[in-house]
Amino acid sequence: MLKKVITSLLSISFLLCGNLPDSILEPKEAEASAYNDLAERPFMGWSSWSSIRKHPTEQKIKDAADIMAAKFKQHGYQYVNLDDYYMLDWTTTVDQYGRWAVDPKKFPNGMKAVGDYIHSKGLRFGLYVTLGIPKGAVDHNTPIQGTPYHAKDIVDFRKGQKVNFNFENMYSIDYSKPGAQEYIDSWANLFASYGVDYLKIDGVRNQDIADVEAWANALKKTGRSIHVELSNNLDIKHSSTWQQLSNGWRTDHDVESYGKPTLTDWEHVYRRFSDAAQWQPHAGPGGWNDFDSLNVANGSKDGLTNEEKRSYVSLWAIAASHFVIGNDLTKLDDFGIALLTNDEILAANQSGKAGKRLSNKFGIQVFYQTLPDGSYNIGLFNTDKTVKEVSVNWSDIGIDGTAKVRDMWSHQDLGTKYTNFTASLPAHGSRMLHVIPASSITVEPKSGATGVNPSHVELKWNSASDAGGYHLLVARDPDFKNIIIDHTVPSEATNIESLEPDSRYYWKVSAITGKTESPIGTYSFYTKMTTTPEVPDWILADRNNEDSVTITWNPSFGTDFYTIYRKKVNIFGVSSDYKPIATNVNEPYFIDKTAPLENGSRYVYRVSAHNAIGKSLMSQDGNVDRPSPVQTLLPYLVLLLTLIVLVSIYFINKRKNKISKSV
Repeated sequence: MLKKVITSLLSISFLLCGNLPDSILEPKEAEASAYNDLAERPFMGWSSWSSIRKHPTEQKIKDAADIMAAKFKQHGYQYVNLDDYYMLDWTTTVDQYGRWAVDPKKFPNGMKAVGDYIHSKGLRFGLYVTLGIPKGAVDHNTPIQGTPYHAKDIVDFRKGQKVNFNFENMYSIDYSKPGAQEYIDSWANLFASYGVDYLKIDGVRNQDIADVEAWANALKKTGRSIHVELSNNLDIKHSSTWQQLSNGWRTDHDVESYGKPTLTDWEHVYRRFSDAAQWQPHAGPGGWNDFDSLNVANGSKDGLTNEEKRSYVSLWAIAASHFVIGNDLTKLDDFGIALLTNDEILAANQSGKAGKRLSNKFGIQVFYQTLPDGSYNIGLFNTDKTVKEVSVNWSDIGIDGTAKVRDMWSHQDLGTKYTNFTASLPAHGSRMLHVIPASSITVEPKSGATGVNPSHVELKWNSASDAGGYHLLVARDPDFKNIIIDHTVPSEATNIESLEPDSRYYWKVSAITGKTESPIGTYSFYTKMTTTPEVPDWILADRNNEDSVTITWNPSFGTDFYTIYRKKVNIFGVSSDYKPIATNVNEPYFIDKTAPLENGSRYVYRVSAHNAIGKSLMSQDGNVDRPSPVQTLLPYLVLLLTLIVLVSIYFINKRKNKISKSV
């Protein structure tokens, strides 16, 4: 089966192809992706369970579809999923063929009407089922559609009831008996007639693989592409089976905090960090890990702080879990909407890569996605109860040298970082970064511009064999919605003109061979600055030996070179003025070889950034040879002693004057 890996909204556009073994197409091992071409990326949508639970109605689902179409569809959300309690009590009441009967009070126009309405909004319709055959069907011994068989002919009374989470009395099916597969076929056909695009199969356990295989076969026969989601808390030991039979699988119990007044809590969210690490190798195009719904947009009802909500969404994004809103869509708050519609975060979720956990120590966790164009998405998390410094070293994820960093939540470019990135995160806080190594950017010149007011930029890329030309796109945004150049060029270089100064641009290029385009890569660049650089926001000074000190600092975007300043502070805290000791420094580090270690004194450094427009202010202080506690206290002790002496002299003189007057 063709496996597509579509566009990463931030950085990539690649197509990966592969053929599945023919054995997978055998009936006993039918896989969901054999009858659909879905789940190339984690699905995005809404589910009724978290907020509506046992009380869905036709109007509530239509209202949800209206809001999804108005607020979320434009950001890639597609599914409106009705999860449970749409049916009558199956222990007593089923339809004529032994399947669940839709509750006419809740859904007076039937399920097809619901599906049609959702489709009219340009969205997809999801529904729910559990495994087995209802007790009502067995008690009434209902016929199996299109066969001479009846419900009692296929029940496996030895196994009894199936596991489910609401009504009881769904009995096991013996799939060796004639009519068993046909019963599931009839149910799949019923769902297809509703216009179902997604089916959540609940209550799946290891012993239920035969049931899931039957559903896979049945859904394949309908000829309708139906996304299959398995729930819940599936066994990772059978991950290959879940991959073969579905498009997604729940890795844990429900995220909801039942018995509490809130939808969820941090404890339930926190469990998913381990899930993300353990299940990561099993996710990919065709099937994804499912961490359950996102409940971040109903204010205090969610049961989380704003930092926790942001971390909640960040983990789901970096780990490429399905993005399913669980909130009451009629009561959304602005903060939650902003979390759920941040296109850069959604791009990480849709990148086609489930993030790996790089580190997990003392409440500090780092996850990262490696993207085919050489860039990275990185999630920094503080799962502890106190503020923590969370760092990622470029070398640990395969970056050699500097890298440009962008904050995906704030949409801010943070400039070039030399060897790592560190963030101070509040309790349960997080950062999401898009990182582009300097080595992966092939723009000529490196700044992406030739002048302060760019008249042209030369773009170059690696040539592709047998290419008859190249397709070039240049845009102002990472998802290429605002394209300014769409050209076909004959060779692996071109000039572009009329760009804005102080701007970031994105470009991607594909090789054209016949009627086929093969992506080469997606990149970004900045035009040269027309303003002075920003102040480097930190500086560190470390002594190497008795004579030299190494100074490093955070690089500033738009900088051509740096100037280093130094002053000397004596034991009493008296210092000289800052004087430049080096200029035209091109890299964000410098070794001062004229800084001898002297007892009782120390050096303090600052740095400023320069370009053709001017220079920044000087940075904050970077200290080296910090004084010992005694040296730190000595000036205060001297001052105190001086005060004591002065006060003593005052009282002595006062006493002398008093004595002289009395004489």
